Amino acid sequence: MGLFNLKKKSVRDRFKEKTIYSIGTFTGDLGRGLFAGFIGTAAMSFSQMLEMKITKRKGNDTPLQAVGKVLGIPVLDLMPVMKLLLKEKLVNIIHYAYGTAWGGVRGVIGATGLKGPLADAIHFSSVLGTELVMLPKLHLAPPVKKWDAQSISVSGVHHIVYALVSGVVFDLLKSGRKR
Repeated sequence: MGLFNLKKKSVRDRFKEKTIYSIGTFTGDLGRGLFAGFIGTAAMSFSQMLEMKITKRKGNDTPLQAVGKVLGIPVLDLMPVMKLLLKEKLVNIIHYAYGTAWGGVRGVIGATGLKGPLADAIHFSSVLGTELVMLPKLHLAPPVKKWDAQSISVSGVHHIVYALVSGVVFDLLKSGRKR
């Protein structure tokens, strides 16, 4: 539209432009969230690796078992056949896919206009709350009321790392966007 183009846009054209802009903004936020979730998952993996070295805790295959239960695949029956390396790679793929998907939720939270600590708190409580409900429902962990304080604390810290890193990355990506 040039400086001398005085033609007014119709209501239909303005609605169409606003809709296209809104869809573009939403999908952009979703993409930024997915990327932020991937980076947050990497940070969480690093914090888990450090914690496991300090506490001498072994890794587990709970993500693999959860996917097996959700998809109806008898993963435990396949375990003896799987080589350790393949199992570890599959667990990592599932871990990153899950964390990246939750980053999409952070993108949706950001698309509503929320940012910073409030958005991070909503994201954190959604991710941790899902773990505390989902794993017992899949019979992969006892109900949270039977967890010891250390298990709750360790899980909470790792999820805080995930949510904060995801949130910071998302907010940085969003702040660099021009309107």
